[in-house]
Amino acid sequence: MKLKTLKIENFRAINGDDNVITFNENNIVFVFGKNNIGKSSILHAYKYFTSPSEKAMPTDFHNHDFKKPIIIEAVFIKEELDDKSFAGKGLDKWVDRENQVKIRKVWVKINETAKKETFDPNTQQYVVGGFGGIDTILTNACPNIIYIEAIPNIKALTSWLDKEIKSRIIKNLQKNHQKEYDEAFRAVKALQEKVEGEDLLSEIATKANRYFNKTFPEMEIKIQSDPFKPMDLCKAFESDFSISIGPKSDDNVDIAIVEKLQVIKSEIEEMDSSGNYRQFDLHGHALIRQAIVNILGIFRDTKDGSDGADVKKNIILFEEPELYLHPSNKRRFRETLYDIASQDNYQIICISHDPQLIDLSKEHTSLVRFVAGEDGATHIYQTKENLFTKSEEVKEKVMMLNRFNPHICESFFADEVILVEGDTEAIVLRELLDRFYANKEIFVLNTGSKNNIPFFLEVLSTFKIRLHIIHDSDERYIYEKGVRVLKKDNKTPKANSAWSLNDTIWKSVENISNNGGYAKRYVSIRNFEHAHNYQYDKLKGKPLSAYEFSKTIGLDDINLPIITFLKEIASTESSGIEYTQDYLHENVQEPY
Repeated sequence: MKLKTLKIENFRAINGDDNVITFNENNIVFVFGKNNIGKSSILHAYKYFTSPSEKAMPTDFHNHDFKKPIIIEAVFIKEELDDKSFAGKGLDKWVDRENQVKIRKVWVKINETAKKETFDPNTQQYVVGGFGGIDTILTNACPNIIYIEAIPNIKALTSWLDKEIKSRIIKNLQKNHQKEYDEAFRAVKALQEKVEGEDLLSEIATKANRYFNKTFPEMEIKIQSDPFKPMDLCKAFESDFSISIGPKSDDNVDIAIVEKLQVIKSEIEEMDSSGNYRQFDLHGHALIRQAIVNILGIFRDTKDGSDGADVKKNIILFEEPELYLHPSNKRRFRETLYDIASQDNYQIICISHDPQLIDLSKEHTSLVRFVAGEDGATHIYQTKENLFTKSEEVKEKVMMLNRFNPHICESFFADEVILVEGDTEAIVLRELLDRFYANKEIFVLNTGSKNNIPFFLEVLSTFKIRLHIIHDSDERYIYEKGVRVLKKDNKTPKANSAWSLNDTIWKSVENISNNGGYAKRYVSIRNFEHAHNYQYDKLKGKPLSAYEFSKTIGLDDINLPIITFLKEIASTESSGIEYTQDYLHENVQEPY
């Protein structure tokens, strides 16, 4: 099954019924928000949901309010690969017409497990139990959890990896080496040679390194059998696998296989020291977390059936992927995440504080803003999966904006944003905010052009961010050397497209306000230079000229529109002016 939605109520920091994570066409979700408001509770909620025996602790109830039950509800999509399992366990009765299975778990008392309820498509009601009755059936049907904590639990992660490698080897033997498998006790030696055969492990390591090397080109992942653990003859084909990382060897040997169980320890130590390989848990957290992600790429690559593995969904719960990473590695690491998320058998939820991990031009991506309201309720605001890629035109615009300003995504992390159309306003406002309102957390977003403002209003309003827009009114017509440009008929003045944008922006502002958001517009009559009797120095350029201009003005300059705008935005003062379309028509006079 594939996770479609996850709804969480009254679990740890999450409060209220407006907290839903959605997977539609997206395979990766980035969750961002303020520090210490409980974003990681989202990851833990899914872990709780899939666990058949998780008991609710006092701290799991929001604000220790035991009167409000913890409710975690998930909607899954049944896929073709589930047909055999569902038919054998009688689970199809819980699948609705849209191929969905709806299940929720409710915790009502501390130190007790949850009550499972399944939605019955026939009665259109939740019933106690359901979906096979036994909770382990649900656990096995859910996407497999790969949880990567901020401070990684090395033992748990390596244990999971060891288990995954063994599982695939056993399935490979069952499928391709049935005779030897049946004669395991009589052919331990033959089976072990197949288990530890260089080809299989080399293929796994090669595929892992293909993605790992994108971030750490000077390093490689090495997989070898562990000769020191006593052999259980009943599981002779289950050699343990240690994972180590070190510099690439000159002869490009991908893997060293230890084939004999009686290899003396001194030989192994000599091999490790000469190759500069260290055990997994002796490396830094960044390298460990990166290696985990890239080893997941192995299993992504082996889902073609060639290794005999069943195709099973996996969901990666990743806590702050950016931690411990050097800035130079972030972009390559980001690409690896998107590579994995592009495959159908992986879904990813990332809790992040780093806008550099977000690439708006990537498909199958959705952004989630997690906020805590003044009333104590939390809310999840999520973009549609195609918001940034719904057309080639939009996709090109997003890619251009990323190149123009790689810090644009910082605006998604703000509670309040001022959108401006160019460098001059951005520099002046940032300087004034720094001098007079340093305690205010207001982000100034340079959209690069008046044309881009409607797009950013659409994006930012999704997150219910408080929005202020400052732009030029421009003129109604186009002028050249003080003369109106005429159309081909030499009679009709040529309209200025920048003027028509005023109406587009105003409609966006009204739409946001009518849908529970906050957006207010401020307009410089004609343009910033005209409204402020300002002219930039062409020798110095716009940025430096704007900065020098900002140093000459202060809050006492109430005759300057930018000061009036800023006071209204950052304080309780109000000019009483609403910059509606009617206001612009009445107050904007053509220059000629």
